[in-house]
Amino acid sequence: MLKPVKIVIIDDNLELLESLELYFNEKGYAVFTAPTGEVGLGLIKTECPDVVIVDLRLPGMGGLELLKVLKTDGIESRTIVITAYQDMETTVQAIKLGAFDYLHKPIDIDLLDAVIDKALGEVPETESIKVVDDEFKENTIVGRSHELKEIFKLIGLLSAVKTTVLVVGESGTGKELVARAIHYHSQYSAAPFIAINCSAIVDNLLESELFGHEKGSFTGAVAAKKGKLELAGNGTLFLDEISEVPIHLQAKFLRFIQEREFERVGGERKIRFNARIIAATNRDLKEMVKKGEFREDLYFRLRVFEIDIPPLRQRKEDLSLLVEYLVKKINRTTGKKIRQIPMAVIERFMAHDWPGNIRELENVLIKAVVLSKDDCLHESGVVDLLQQSSDPHAESLPLLSLREMESRHIKYVLDHCQNNISQAARILGITRPTLRSKIKSFNFTVAKR
Repeated sequence: MLKPVKIVIIDDNLELLESLELYFNEKGYAVFTAPTGEVGLGLIKTECPDVVIVDLRLPGMGGLELLKVLKTDGIESRTIVITAYQDMETTVQAIKLGAFDYLHKPIDIDLLDAVIDKALGEVPETESIKVVDDEFKENTIVGRSHELKEIFKLIGLLSAVKTTVLVVGESGTGKELVARAIHYHSQYSAAPFIAINCSAIVDNLLESELFGHEKGSFTGAVAAKKGKLELAGNGTLFLDEISEVPIHLQAKFLRFIQEREFERVGGERKIRFNARIIAATNRDLKEMVKKGEFREDLYFRLRVFEIDIPPLRQRKEDLSLLVEYLVKKINRTTGKKIRQIPMAVIERFMAHDWPGNIRELENVLIKAVVLSKDDCLHESGVVDLLQQSSDPHAESLPLLSLREMESRHIKYVLDHCQNNISQAARILGITRPTLRSKIKSFNFTVAKR
């Protein structure tokens, strides 16, 4: 007779424990429950379960601490972590510590069933989103989609090994964020993260920028200079838009990747290269190889591991979380206090295709937040912005900083009001002293009325 599948469930929510115990008992599993991590660890050691389900946030020993103990003690278990928090950092930590998978609360029982089957096989909407000014983490990756969860897992796995990674995705999908996440979750996080945009530097300067140069190696080289490869040290070298490296320089890229050493331009001394390489592109390198535009050997050297980031239009379930996160970020940089995002606004965003991906979404939200006159993003305020964003010529317009955007808008309102400070301040939703301070900050000349 086959032994029943053993499951240990650890959660301080007693109602959830009871309902999961009842559900899995009916499926014929042997279920053991624990309200704390300490009790759960004891059950794991005595019962040797096939699957462990644990909440990340528990009183006393939490889910991460439990995973650390299991890893340290060499206890093998297929552990599924559950959390009510949309937090990339703890998710990546959990994967690094050996978690098999993770799910968000409220638990989708069908999804939990599918994850358990996979583990065993290997051995209501609100009317608006409230923007709460809680802990804010800069440069994080936000979302709940299956695609993003798989990327979180890869970040956790790849941060533990110093191997070359190729990140692929359309412009604006967050390729550099993924690269930074791999770096900052690795043991080399204190070492430099050095980024170079291969498309932003002219051909004759790219070699010097990357490898450095010796004094007198070319006209204008009045002193020796370290390149990005040296500056990266034991950290990470991020080669953005690697597809734009000229074909005549690709051999040099291949050489330093293969041999892990290089010379400065005009130099003979070999310098050791110790950093991890993460490259990124928004183009199809395989197609470029077929056309002879990219070296096949370099392509395979870069593509040891590949992370493919799907465009925003293919993971729209991430939109509401992204909007909330970006509005928090913009609130902090602009001093605005947007607190409400009606579902009508989210629905407008859901209907948009976002060809510019997260970068386009952020640009639209920056404008919407800056132009808002109260603590709410209104549907009427985003309709025009989305139409402008859909303009085929919009992509050719320069991307503006928040300060430049604010400057232009204040100037536009002042011109519209013929420099009437009271009227302009009323339209902008700020006080007259604040407006005068901004006029001084932007060095505007406003004739006294």
